[in-house]
Amino acid sequence: MDFTFTHRRSLKRLYFEYTIVFLFIAACIFGTYWLTGHTFILSKDALNQHLPLMAKYREAVLHFLHHPGQFSYWSWQMGLGTDTFQVYSYYAIGDVFSYLALLFPAAKMTLAYQVISIIRLYCVGLAFTYFGQHFRFSNNVILAGAVTYMVNAFLLYACVAQPFFTTPFILFPLIIVQIERILQGGSAWPLTGAFTWMLISNYYFAFVLGIGAVLYLVLRVLTHYRTTLNYLTTLAKLAFATFSSILVSAVMLVPELIAVMNSTRTGSEFANGLKVYPLYYYLFLPKQLINGGQWYFMYWTALGIVSIGFLALVYLYSRPKRYPLLSITFILALVMLLIPAVGAFFNGMMSASNRWTLLLYLPLSIAVCILLQNAPQLTHHDLWTLNWATGGYLVVLIATYYFDNNDDMFMPVIFLLLSLMALWMIKLHQPAHPDQWLLAIIILNAGFNAIYSAFPYKGDFTKNMLSRGEYQAIVANRYGGLDQGLTGKPFYRVSTVSQNQIINSNPTPDDLGPNLDNDLTSGLNSIDSYYSLQNKYLGTFNTALQNNQYQANIPIRQADDRSVMNNFFGVKYLFVQSNGKNATKIPAGYFMDKATPPVINYDVGQPSPRTVQKGKEPLVPTQTIRYKSKQAFPLMYWQGDYISHHRYQKLSPTAKERALAAGVVVNGSTKGMHPAKLNNQVSTIKSVLVSNRLNKVDPHHLKYTDSDEKYQLQFPELEKKRVADRYKQTELHIEFAKIKYTPFSMKEQIKYDQQHLQEMALNPGSVINQRFNHYKYWRYHVLNGSPDISFKLNYTSKFGTASVIQAKQNVLSLFKKVTNATLNIGYYKNGLPTSLTFQPSKLGTYELNYKVVAEKLDSHYDKQVAAIQRHQLTNLRFSRNQFSGQITTSRPGVLTSSIPYSTGWQVRVNGHPGRTIRTNQAFLGVWLPRGQHHVTFTYQTPGLATGAKVSLFGLLWLALAVGITIIYKKRANNAK
Repeated sequence: MDFTFTHRRSLKRLYFEYTIVFLFIAACIFGTYWLTGHTFILSKDALNQHLPLMAKYREAVLHFLHHPGQFSYWSWQMGLGTDTFQVYSYYAIGDVFSYLALLFPAAKMTLAYQVISIIRLYCVGLAFTYFGQHFRFSNNVILAGAVTYMVNAFLLYACVAQPFFTTPFILFPLIIVQIERILQGGSAWPLTGAFTWMLISNYYFAFVLGIGAVLYLVLRVLTHYRTTLNYLTTLAKLAFATFSSILVSAVMLVPELIAVMNSTRTGSEFANGLKVYPLYYYLFLPKQLINGGQWYFMYWTALGIVSIGFLALVYLYSRPKRYPLLSITFILALVMLLIPAVGAFFNGMMSASNRWTLLLYLPLSIAVCILLQNAPQLTHHDLWTLNWATGGYLVVLIATYYFDNNDDMFMPVIFLLLSLMALWMIKLHQPAHPDQWLLAIIILNAGFNAIYSAFPYKGDFTKNMLSRGEYQAIVANRYGGLDQGLTGKPFYRVSTVSQNQIINSNPTPDDLGPNLDNDLTSGLNSIDSYYSLQNKYLGTFNTALQNNQYQANIPIRQADDRSVMNNFFGVKYLFVQSNGKNATKIPAGYFMDKATPPVINYDVGQPSPRTVQKGKEPLVPTQTIRYKSKQAFPLMYWQGDYISHHRYQKLSPTAKERALAAGVVVNGSTKGMHPAKLNNQVSTIKSVLVSNRLNKVDPHHLKYTDSDEKYQLQFPELEKKRVADRYKQTELHIEFAKIKYTPFSMKEQIKYDQQHLQEMALNPGSVINQRFNHYKYWRYHVLNGSPDISFKLNYTSKFGTASVIQAKQNVLSLFKKVTNATLNIGYYKNGLPTSLTFQPSKLGTYELNYKVVAEKLDSHYDKQVAAIQRHQLTNLRFSRNQFSGQITTSRPGVLTSSIPYSTGWQVRVNGHPGRTIRTNQAFLGVWLPRGQHHVTFTYQTPGLATGAKVSLFGLLWLALAVGITIIYKKRANNAK
């Protein structure tokens, strides 16, 4: 594997030929979506993040260009409020392709997004073509490598789902070439540029690519330059490129690193608790290599490339001493793929996500190039080696097929055999241009993979894409049109109800349609948000209150429909779809304000025609309903009563929530303030757990062995009317202090499954095929990754089913280990139920330590809310990175809020600098003495000013280095 930096002839021809090949590949990748009436916009991350953020960032850039120096660092529309620089820096600022959106009008952002996605992919292949020209490969061989590199399972997904993941595919070849340039005694300037782009583009990519660059450097030196390298000079150049790029990139890096260290991602469980992967991972790993068109990654272990890649690896390992770098690379990669800790390390010490495999496509593509270049020189021994290896691989694939019953390997196997036949043909018939034949097969293979991935009912990408015009329809109907006329002034927030999707393109059980979290288009302030970096204090707050919906990337969602939390966040309006889940689970104090015209679905959810005709039951309409509350807390308000941190920690999660209306939690000075009166507004209700097998059950030792066994959580006290009357106007919570689930072993699970089957065989003459059912259950559990830690605790009431959910460990970014939770069953105005239905989702042993509590929301709560609203910051004025208001306080107290706390906030009270404090664990506040106050809060991204100064120094350093380089070269030329 010898790099060369000598000028290559006919470069223009090479790039022209690549462009022609790309047009065919692009037609296969994107044309299928176009033919089926779809866009290239995925109905999750692209819909929630990439497309709307690109449009928002375009607006911000245009505003900055028209008003230089003006940039908004804070947005009120991203959840409870967040730093826009931190959000944009992850998704847009360092992404050079996002600036192409400036070439499109605002009304054409969906078109811009899709066109830019195509351009990104073109640049991926272009980067490999540039990389490949540094080898003595023919043009056709380089084109084959470019197609292999560009059309793989990872990118077929990423180019439509998370398009900025194409950037590392562009950067990695460039970085390797420039490292090689330095190893051969060349200039360090190109590597400085590549590193700068890498560091600015995205801190996560920089982390992965940086590790990849170091691994390449070490292995390349050990296998090729060990005895010939001028180590001192090379290290100096590498240090210069690294140091200089870090300095120049500091304006991005410093704020990003501060954001990461202060995000909810810190402290997550390493590798999601995995020591090894589930059995199915190891069983299906071999087929991933050529499974190029299937959207099934197994912990992001995508791999899938064109089928000839397998033959290239066999050829490579038939002569490993000739290609030591590649041989070591693939062996090392295989070992790394077997260990979850490696994926977690590359993923910032978090979940076991093997997205680092994006680094493998470059060496895999080079391996394909090597096979094609040497195809005419293959011996009969080489070909028989390929034959035997292919035969063994086919046996593995056939066994996989019979076990998994999935035909996704059909076309890859056809092209594997076709590639092998082509190599034999080249040996036996010696055609004039063998690389053309192999290139044609690779292009067709890649095209079929791309079509398969996007073709409906095959690779299944299509059903997850938005239809043409659907994004615009979603934007226009985000809240069923009921947001029209709402201005958000004076300041308030909005929300929906948990699991209640207003926008739902396909309500089948397997495809729930677009999943909307972020609201960047209506102009309203939604409490829900879904971004990679979220304020860590929000995580602390939601963990303390045990918000059942809390996840690191989505910290609040709908606050599990808890009344006080919604009020505290300032939610004035709720939007609810009447035929959706939890449509009647409305928090306390919310009343119907407006609704869309009713629509009747005569096929679903209607009473029988006979009862309708007799007038007994009316038809059930479907509507989008807007609920309103008069109990939303103001954005900022004064509290004269305090709750010490020590006292607060002793409260239960529900009591902590209820205390939000009674006082403010502060750690600092409380001079002049009164301790809050935490009246007994949260009561414990005695409960018993009874099985439908007519026996009481101990929830601390619940051994669940029969999936048809159900339980009732009964409240005997509430059967007494005088007791039941005390619990009117209450919200019912189940507080789990401890949740521990131990799955049965595989052997135990199969035993209980078969035992249940035997018990259900009630008819005379029934015979159970134990051997067949043993295999059936074993296969089911292997394919589902059993035994695993996932489970659901389902509690059913008149409002629907509320669940505590432990996700599987392969959920990755949205995984959290559930050891406690508080489940909101709902608000009962006229009295609590006497029982709830309970059923776990999986067999196993459960240890549940919980208590059922009733949160009183009566006139006492109404008075507390009214007092809070009277003490709000008045005359609120919002401007760029700033807001202000006035308040008069009768005694010392704390001006608190539901604005996420950050060190970027600064405050001035009556023109004098003040000190911000963190209130209620997570929110912005300031202590105020008695009197009249004009308060101004200003926001600046933490670390941005420091980063800008370091970057300025870096630019001066580079300018000095350029000057020294020019002088040195002039003197060297004069000496000649």
